Parts: sequence; structure tokens; C-alpha cells
Amino acid sequence: MDNETIEAMRQLLEPINLKLDKINNRLGNVENDIGNLDNRISNLNNRIDNLEYQMKKGFRETRQDIDTLVEVLEAKGILPKAQ
Repeated sequence: MDNETIEAMRQLLEPINLKLDKINNRLGNVENDIGNLDNRISNLNNRIDNLEYQMKKGFRETRQDIDTLVEVLEAKGILPKAQ
């Protein structure tokens, strides 16, 4: 091929290359957005796990407090002893 043909082909391909570059940039942005969403989901999962732990801990502490209160009330004769 001669230089004129190569240059003509290059000029014809230039708009296609520009469009491909734009598509590539947009795909990069989409990949970044997906990465950000993955991080947000991971953070939400961690927060949910933490909330579950805190709830279980709170229930345990409440149960202990109730048991202590029942023992005190039984010891003072305010509450009959459970059999």
C-alpha cells in the first residue's frame, strides 16, 4: 500500500478510534462505580453484623439484669421463689 492509501485509511479510522476511546473511558467509570458499590455493600454488611452482635449482647445483658432482679426480689420475699 502506498502512503496516500494508508493516510486515507487512518483518517477514516480516526472517528472510530475516538468513539472507542470514549467507550473505554466510560467503561472505566463504570468499573469505578462498581468498585464503589462493592465497598458500600461491604460496609453495610459490616454494619449489619455489628448491629446483630450489639443486639445479641443487649439481649444477654437484659436477661442477666432480669435474672438478678428476680433473685433480689425473691431474696427480699417480694417475689415468691420459682420452683
